[in-house]
Amino acid sequence: MNTATVLSRFNEHAVNYPHNWAVVSQRERINYDELDKRSSQVAAYLQSREIGRGDRVLVQAERSVEYIVALLAVMKTGAAFVPVDRRLPQKRKDYMARQCEASLVLSTHVHDRAPLLACEVRTVQELLDMPALRSFQSVDVQPQDAIYVIFTSGTTGDPKGVIIEHHSAAELIAHHNLNLKVTRESHCTLMASVGFDMCQSEIWSAMSAGACLYIFSDEALLNTDAFLALCVEHEISHAFVPTLKVYDLVNALQPSGLSLKYVFTAGEKLHPVEVLHLPYKIVDCYGPTEATMFVTSRVVDSKRLNRPDSIGFPIGSCKVYIMDQHLNEVPAGETGELCIAGSCLARGYLGAPGLTAERFVHSDALACRIYRSGDQARLLPDGSIQFLGRQDGQVKIRGYRVELGEIEARLLKEPEIGSVAVVVEDTGSQADKRLLAFFVQRNKQAHPESVIAGIRRSLEADLPDYMLPEQYHRLEALPSNVNGKTDQHALMALLKQYRPVTLNEERFASAFDRQMASIWFELLGHGDFGPEDSFFDVGGHSLRAAELARRLSTHFNANVRVSDIYEHLNFKDLSAEVMRRCDSPEAPQARKVSEFEHDALVGVDTHIDPHFEGRQITAPQHIFLTGVTGFVGIHLLGQLLASTQADIHCPVRCEHAGVGLMRVQQISERYQVLFSEHEWARINVYAADLSEFELGMEPHTYARLTELIDVVYHSASAVNFIMPYSYMRKDNVEGLRHIIRFCAAKKTKPLMLMSTISVYSWGHRYTHKTRVNEHDSIDENLASIRHDLGYVQSKWVMEKLADRAAAAGLPVMTFRLGYATCHSRTGVCASYQWWGRFIQTCLTYNAVPDLQQLLEGLTTVDYMVEAVAHISHLPQALGQNSISFRVT
Repeated sequence: MNTATVLSRFNEHAVNYPHNWAVVSQRERINYDELDKRSSQVAAYLQSREIGRGDRVLVQAERSVEYIVALLAVMKTGAAFVPVDRRLPQKRKDYMARQCEASLVLSTHVHDRAPLLACEVRTVQELLDMPALRSFQSVDVQPQDAIYVIFTSGTTGDPKGVIIEHHSAAELIAHHNLNLKVTRESHCTLMASVGFDMCQSEIWSAMSAGACLYIFSDEALLNTDAFLALCVEHEISHAFVPTLKVYDLVNALQPSGLSLKYVFTAGEKLHPVEVLHLPYKIVDCYGPTEATMFVTSRVVDSKRLNRPDSIGFPIGSCKVYIMDQHLNEVPAGETGELCIAGSCLARGYLGAPGLTAERFVHSDALACRIYRSGDQARLLPDGSIQFLGRQDGQVKIRGYRVELGEIEARLLKEPEIGSVAVVVEDTGSQADKRLLAFFVQRNKQAHPESVIAGIRRSLEADLPDYMLPEQYHRLEALPSNVNGKTDQHALMALLKQYRPVTLNEERFASAFDRQMASIWFELLGHGDFGPEDSFFDVGGHSLRAAELARRLSTHFNANVRVSDIYEHLNFKDLSAEVMRRCDSPEAPQARKVSEFEHDALVGVDTHIDPHFEGRQITAPQHIFLTGVTGFVGIHLLGQLLASTQADIHCPVRCEHAGVGLMRVQQISERYQVLFSEHEWARINVYAADLSEFELGMEPHTYARLTELIDVVYHSASAVNFIMPYSYMRKDNVEGLRHIIRFCAAKKTKPLMLMSTISVYSWGHRYTHKTRVNEHDSIDENLASIRHDLGYVQSKWVMEKLADRAAAAGLPVMTFRLGYATCHSRTGVCASYQWWGRFIQTCLTYNAVPDLQQLLEGLTTVDYMVEAVAHISHLPQALGQNSISFRVT
């Protein structure tokens, strides 16, 4: 173990460079010699009170020269300091003093002399002014001695003290200074709150390097322009800013004359930012208090590179492992708990041996002590670590596990958003928690309502509805606590100012509208909506839509369906439709047949050459497979790998191919469709969006694949049993149009289309047939289709579109799949399907429902994909027109 400490390094500079400036504040500046003398004078008083190794001194302070004097004085006695922000509530400070059994309290402010419990309280200036009672006796501080105790709030309960040892701080500071080139010529800032462990990083980085430390005021912390002006004035080379302020910093006008080389940040997850225009580097650091200061870091890349965000790589002797609940390492790309090992680990929690044993554990597999951080992370392909949020910070929204950081990351990609915080409002019901977004708008001149509308549209394309914030509130700045982190409690307090808690009936013209508005108000829990607002823009979602339809039907004695809420989006249109239903009580009119026929008749605007090579089916070299992240799709991937020698090319809706590959790996693990290393080498994943022009791919990638691919298996489909056809049209119908264009481009590529037996709908009610076969026209079912789900309607149109493409010369096989249940050997079911959940529920409760009759056509997924693969390789199965196979 290295015997050097930050104190010994400070002492060296005080001896060798006594006249170099050590600390500069607004009130004074002090050199290393004077700082050494003042701290020794205070240390002598502490020694007179018999304070030494094993003791703890609470330092109640704000950023100042006196604060640094106090820290040095405590260290010189061999005791540990406990930094406490003087702005904290008195009860919290009393609790900390009691927990650490403080021998004495050192304060930097005269008004802080009120006793903390039974502790003696002295100000630093008071001790410097009094005659010396004795001379300071040097103490040989050891690396394993405690240097400080920092109290961290954690997630719940009272704050807990974390004991840090000298060697841990010294090693991380040495690594920090080496990599960020902190030297005697450096000018560094002190910006962090005194109770935040990054404050110790700022102080001891400068003091152990012999650099000059500049103490900036709170104004610089709050005002980015003031911060940059001070950086120019004092020729700052190294600075710290809280994560929350990075977004303001990168968007600020960078003044000329900046000497900044590095700006480091920590405290919260840093989402992608643009840095190409900056004359300095931003270094993002991660590390819990229990691992001293930081354990990973990275130089922030430009967000234009579209790289997965990460917290970088471990630093120094720190080791980071991603582990499962049994403390076994998980494969790269898989989510697990971030665990830390190395000399950076804290001694443990003060006065809490049980908690220490719970969080600091011995790993038999690693043969070392590790800290379980409670953070979720995964290993990226380049070896860096992606932080995914707190395990205990996750929330459940409508039964789905949601990470708020993921939503914030997506919001920060919006050009109008400078900074953002997403919080959860607990309505008292686990099933009805609300997501709220608070944001700072970059363009202050833009109208908030139009900005919010644009953000909603953008997020709806990327996130599932349960991850969409229900309300957006624009702020001038996000509130922050003393550590520079987003103040969640202040945000919730602000909510009361922004959201009406009563209904303003004057906004609604008629008595009928006011009745319906009262139903909305009861269901949403607020009155912040008007006649032009969509139910889904003011807090509605699919579950609330179902309840709204029920309440409207009951209250007005009208037949209102869930799909009506989606079709008639704003309050005014829905009210008019419900009123019409009251006047005309017949069942709501189904979508007109002409709309489906129009979509099916449009066809594709591309020439199709009917000629292709037979080997493209019998022995393809390159297969294009969509829908690979679905239950059927991942099994079909496995079957095609097994039945051909082809490379499989898989488009996945994602931002980056690396992220897409990880999704495929996760789906593979989830459904136990495991591939060998050789098979993984044959799988190619692309970032894509099938509903967009050229499948949403990079132009050169799309062009290359149109020449390379031999055959296309189209298994992708948007599935939703609530949304009307208009919502399903883009992903399913327009997606198939783009696939057909892809099949026709450069060379003709046969299309294997995965459809559904649902295209038969409930046609027998109109045709009175008791049996249908593959060759029966699905046009017979139009009368039934009119009344069916939007999903079924879209699949019907897709088949009609495929028929038209086949008539134009495209080789097409259509596979009408039945209900894909479990795998016949592994028993694995799709997690989102009702049958698997039904069986699991029966097993859990050792009971089955008292059903008189349950008829369901069930097909094991392995049989289904084996049949598809076998038939699709047969040239005789492919004719001039679309051939349909029912696979059940």
